[in-house]
Amino acid sequence: MRATVLDVVRDVVDRHAPDERPLADDLAGLDYGLVVRRMRQASSGRRSDPLGFGLDSVAAMVTPVVLLAVDEACRAAVADGTGRLMNRAATALGRLRPSARRPAAPPEVPHLSPGQLASVRRRVREEAVRRGFADADGLADSVVARLALAGTEDPGDGRPDEPGDGEGRQEDGAAR
Repeated sequence: MRATVLDVVRDVVDRHAPDERPLADDLAGLDYGLVVRRMRQASSGRRSDPLGFGLDSVAAMVTPVVLLAVDEACRAAVADGTGRLMNRAATALGRLRPSARRPAAPPEVPHLSPGQLASVRRRVREEAVRRGFADADGLADSVVARLALAGTEDPGDGRPDEPGDGEGRQEDGAAR
């Protein structure tokens, strides 16, 4: 299984803001769509119903910067890969679902091109500078490094691809 957006967020938070790890962990238990909407609202300065853990204070933290940048990159990569029409159709169908649906899970991180990774780096750096982070470049580099690693993970086992890993052979050595 590939890394999810929240896996990337947790890994970067562990490195740059370990005190935010409980927040990043708590996000996993919430509806991902709701989390993203609320983070966007808080980041844009609009005040609304918080998630329940003081979202107003989250606006100056690492977690929303990373979550929003990675989410945008994943959405853009999926839109590029499937076409805008399919993306719009999925959005429209999602609105028709009953409100008593299961909470949305965070999406898996797709393979991102070098251009997409550069765009993520710019976005994270700009937002980190805007929020006054001392190490905006380090944060941006960490996000890109984790996304690049996520792009090499094998969807079958969740581990990074390894050269010479016996591809084409079963565990007992027999050919597939």
